[in-house]
Amino acid sequence: MKHYYTLFLLLFFVSVNYAQQAQTLIVDKAWVNEAEEWSDFQYSGQIVFNTTPGSDEGSLRIGNYDFLYDFAEGKAKFANKATYSTAEFSHPRKVSVTTDKQGVVNSTYEGTLVFQGGKDYYSVIAIITLLEKSGNMLGVKMHLKDSTRKEYAFSLKPTS
Repeated sequence: MKHYYTLFLLLFFVSVNYAQQAQTLIVDKAWVNEAEEWSDFQYSGQIVFNTTPGSDEGSLRIGNYDFLYDFAEGKAKFANKATYSTAEFSHPRKVSVTTDKQGVVNSTYEGTLVFQGGKDYYSVIAIITLLEKSGNMLGVKMHLKDSTRKEYAFSLKPTS
């Protein structure tokens, strides 16, 4: 009986450790919606999404200079333009959760997309929807809260 207890504890700690690992996902395909019409788009370099263990549910780190510059509409005037390379979606507040017929869970969050590097700082309020099935993130949709003019959607794949 003692061995079963030890085995149970070992499996528990391994599963907790596995669940807390950061996940890096790259964009497989991307779309933009302008004027109620979806079209494919591609930026130079890969768009990368990272989840971080221990952070708020829905928090993400996003990386790709061209996409983030476009998403923020180039409004930030950074001393170092590299500040557009990454942004942190922080302090997310869950707005809604739905599950479609295929079992894909759509969790929508409102939060602050923060660009920060050295003395440079800029933030925008964004709405991000995470599409997940069986614990795997399948896609992301996002747009600025104040502007529904452009909406972006991405299908994701994990890095191997």
